[in-house]
Amino acid sequence: MCIIIDASVFGRFLREPPAEETVPIHNWLNRKGRIVYSTGGKFAGEIGRKARERLLTYVRAGRAVEVKAERLHEEETALAGQIVSDDPHVMALARVSGARLLYTNDTDLMTDFKNKRLIDDPRGSVYTRAANAHLLRRAICAPSL
Repeated sequence: MCIIIDASVFGRFLREPPAEETVPIHNWLNRKGRIVYSTGGKFAGEIGRKARERLLTYVRAGRAVEVKAERLHEEETALAGQIVSDDPHVMALARVSGARLLYTNDTDLMTDFKNKRLIDDPRGSVYTRAANAHLLRRAICAPSL
């Protein structure tokens, strides 16, 4: 039961009080969900110190799982020239972790994440607003995470 949260919306996710569209994600995380992330690559540079500290809180609570950057490098290389977004690290994270749910507002990344040639078996889904809360019920990730 995993979700990837794109750096472009991570600030909204961490806001206090939570942004309206993130409330279902927070509730889901408190029950059974987990965030999949990697501190390597672009993501680490895109989120601030406060966000990293908050992410560590989720890790300690067992609600976030890190995929080491080394595991993503090969996938990022394989994706070169195949994606329209500037987020190969997010796509690699999905492919390595098995996470098939992404919270983002980046339209190019949404296009890549829903592309059957890039993410399949099962296909990727994109969470953008509270009305997408039903997607949380079927969020998966690799058994090894």
